[in-house]
Order: sequence, then C-alpha cells, then structure tokens
Amino acid sequence: MPETNLSTTQFALRHPGQHSGHRPRTVLVLGGGGMRGMAHVGVLRAMRTLGIEYDAIIGTSIGALVGAMAAGGVDLDEIERIIRDVQKGDYFRLNFLKLLMKGTRAPSMFKGRTFRNRLSEMVPDIHFSETKVPFFCNSVRLESGGSVYWGTPGFDDISMVDAVYASCALPGIFEPLEWKGFNYMDGGIVDSVPLRFAKTLKPELIIAVDLTIKSAYKTPNYKQRVLQTLYRSFEIVEEVLVEQSLHMHVDHTVALIQPKVGHLHRFDFAQVGEVVQAGEDEALRVLTSHAATRDLVRSELIEGLACPVTPHDYVSLHIDPALCIGCGMCEVVCETHGYWAQGEKASVRKHQNYECTRDHACARNCPTGAISLGNL
Repeated sequence: MPETNLSTTQFALRHPGQHSGHRPRTVLVLGGGGMRGMAHVGVLRAMRTLGIEYDAIIGTSIGALVGAMAAGGVDLDEIERIIRDVQKGDYFRLNFLKLLMKGTRAPSMFKGRTFRNRLSEMVPDIHFSETKVPFFCNSVRLESGGSVYWGTPGFDDISMVDAVYASCALPGIFEPLEWKGFNYMDGGIVDSVPLRFAKTLKPELIIAVDLTIKSAYKTPNYKQRVLQTLYRSFEIVEEVLVEQSLHMHVDHTVALIQPKVGHLHRFDFAQVGEVVQAGEDEALRVLTSHAATRDLVRSELIEGLACPVTPHDYVSLHIDPALCIGCGMCEVVCETHGYWAQGEKASVRKHQNYECTRDHACARNCPTGAISLGNL
C-alpha cells in the first residue's frame, strides 16, 4: 500500500490547526483481546482526565469496536454505559440447527447475524470520511492470508458496522465477512497490536494498548474439551506475533499500556467494571510517568491522582539463580540484549533496561520460571 496514501497530509486536511504548539501528532492503537478489551474504555477515560488528545485511532477486534465508537463521536460516558450493559447472549447464539445438520461443515459455532445486529446498535452509522478523527481497523483476507485496513483507500466504501464485524470475526466462532468476492476475519490473528501500520501514518507519538500479556499460564483441559486447546493455540500464536511486533516497533515514541487483565478469559463477561477500572489505572500510571507523555499531562491538580514515584521508562530484570538451569533462552529471545547466558547460570546485563520493549518474551520462554520483571 503506497505510504503517501496515509501520510500526514491526510491529518492536516482533516484537522487543520490541531498540531500547533508542543502537542505531538498522536495515534491511538487499541489492540485485540475479547472482553479484556473493555479496558480500552478505561484508557480513554484516563486520557480524558489527563487532557491527552489523539489524532487517529487504529483498532483490532474489540479495539475496533471501542475505537469506532470513539472515532464516531459517541460520548465516552455513553460508550461506558453501552459496554457495562453488554450481555453474553447479545453476541453468542449457537448455530444450533447448522451444527446439528452439518456438524464440522457448519460455517461457525455462533450466529454472525446476532453479533452483527448488536454491533449495528452500538457503532455509528456513518462513513469513514465522517468520523471525528481518522479511524482504521484491520482484518485478514481468508483467501490470501493478507491484511487489509478498513478506512484506507480502496477499503473505505464499506459500512462501519461491517468493517468492525470483519475485524472481530474470530475464525470458527463467527462467519467471516464476505465483501466484494472475498472473505475477511479477525485482524488479531496476524496483528493484534498494529504498530507497524500506525507508524505509516507518520505520528510523533503512539499510545498503544496491548491486552495479550498473561499473568499465568494454565494447561487447557485438552482431554475433554478440544476447543480449549484450540483457543490456547490461537493465544500462543497471538502472543508470539505480538512479541515480534513489540521487538520491532516499540521505541521511545511509543507509550505502551498493558492493563493487568491477562488472567481473564477472552469471553469473560462477568467483570466488565473491573476491567474498565484496570485499564484506567494502568493508563494513568503509564501516561503520567512515560517520557513521551508525562509532559502532556494538564498542569492543574487532579483530585485523587498522585504524582508518579517511579518513571515508567525502564523494566527491571531479575534472575533467580536457584531456578536458572543455564538453558540460554533468555538471551535467545531478548532483542535488547538484557541477559548473558554464559557458564552454568545466566546473568542480567541490564538491571534497569531502558530499551526493553515490554514483550515479556524472556519470562514467557523461561522453562523454569527463573525470570521476573519489575516496574511494569
């Protein structure tokens, strides 16, 4: 896709005079993660509290839903009300008849029509050119495996509802969207936190929300429930792809927000309020302490918001020598050379790693759990 199509010229035309002064041109990236994505509402709430604005939104899967509402001009309080009223039955209705008649030949487990109808009640019925700020969301073309970004030239003559549905259509869960002879499904399959696309917009600052980090890893009940194994397999691929994306694209211009919601299931509807709050808490902590954003915070005092104690510019690395077996995986996967794996035990090279991309690859790949990370 030609870079000129998505250049800063588009921002200047859509938002004249908005980039004066010190405020950097900012792209907000809202990643995928099922119901964990309700944390995006908390992030938006924190940005409003701090007075941090954005000039474009890129959403994946659930991030596409929240992003479409925000970019479409839906009031944040209304977005939160809609999100808090979400019920599992609004989205998931079994394709019972098709499953009964076709078995594994059924197009999906749940009725895509039910999901799309609910989306039509939430997403503004507007054209991509009518959004408050430029909005893009990604999908994967089933035929080629390639990514598309709805809202870009050639992919902006689709309804906002269909674009969001296509970005949320998890394979096997909902039917892919058929559009102009091709089929499209969840963009999170290949790029759950689309930083590479964000950088083609030539922003000065990227605020990205990553919901893929797990606080614990559990063995699925694969002997009795094959779907649990399939879901976990999807998550593993997603985690590895996000690791690689963070390795390549997180730098000093990216404020990465990783709400503490990894312990929740992708389809957990029971803790929406807590998830929203977790997103707000983490966004407040990161945005008030990260070097790229802390000078953007409005100067007036905000009740209940304390000044940050520790800058969020680095990650502290730790190895428990009693658990380390010297396998060397930490050195293999750390793209910022935070570890030495020489001799019988590995050692830390950067106890305060300012280059760390916060991908958690070292901890996730350590087979004995010897590695722990701090200041996250």
